[in-house]
Amino acid sequence: MQANFGAQGKAEATVRAFVAASKDLAEVSAQMETEIFTACRNIGQDIGVADADLQGPDVRAVCGAVSARLDAILSAGAKLEVRATPPECQANANAKAACSGTCDVEVDPGELVAECDPGKLSGKCEGRCVGRCEGVCRGECDGKCEAQNASGQCEGRCEGKCNGGCDATCHARCEGEWVAPHCEGHVRPPSASGECAASCEARAEIRAECTPANVQVEANKAAGDLATLVLSLEANLPTLVEAQFKLSQKLASSAKVLVKVSAELPEAVGNASLEAGACIAASAQAVAQASARVDVSIQASASVTAKAGTAI
Repeated sequence: MQANFGAQGKAEATVRAFVAASKDLAEVSAQMETEIFTACRNIGQDIGVADADLQGPDVRAVCGAVSARLDAILSAGAKLEVRATPPECQANANAKAACSGTCDVEVDPGELVAECDPGKLSGKCEGRCVGRCEGVCRGECDGKCEAQNASGQCEGRCEGKCNGGCDATCHARCEGEWVAPHCEGHVRPPSASGECAASCEARAEIRAECTPANVQVEANKAAGDLATLVLSLEANLPTLVEAQFKLSQKLASSAKVLVKVSAELPEAVGNASLEAGACIAASAQAVAQASARVDVSIQASASVTAKAGTAI
């Protein structure tokens, strides 16, 4: 995000955001692919899949071999009952804030620095807080103020909306500078170019933070291959469920956004430098490769989760 691509103004910021988002997509999609590969291989080793079939050539082949072995075990009369709770994922608001800050934003000094959705900006506001203040509010209090100065201004805790200084956490927006900012939710930057904003939105989705998936497995038999299978699925299915959910719900849609941005970017940045053009082309290729990786990983994971009776 700090690199110089030799472009100017809005073009520089837009290229920077797209390159960063493309890098994130490549890294996270590769990580998800590795996690799925490892989980399928672990299950395969536990239930007797041949070592040669667990070496590849890709994640789809390994998970496919595991799926075939599962089919053989279950076709012998075994029955599984799988209860799975998928993860809950939230877009990484801080990642979006960091990205959006580099976009071409039209903001005058001392005006709106950041605004969060649903209005939760955490951090000490060294300026004017507009919203709820968790400490001493110095200014106007739209509510009950525990202490006032001689001029009738609030000089204590405000039970309501504070319009003035705040010596602790300010929620809503801060006009000025704030300390240790953290956005609880989605960040809404004041303004940015369409391509830059789209890249930042994709980056927040790619870097989404997810709770662990929960999986419980029961079988109609408690011995032999089925008992081993139950233990292996309980250990490895959560990884497959979480990865598949994040891939299908977050990365797949983000990849489509970045593919669209990559097609629009050359025209959007105009006559940017040769270096910027080369970076756009390289990042567009990385997006295409990552997008294909996401599709393959989803298919690979689904081949096992579906066979085990887990709907994502």
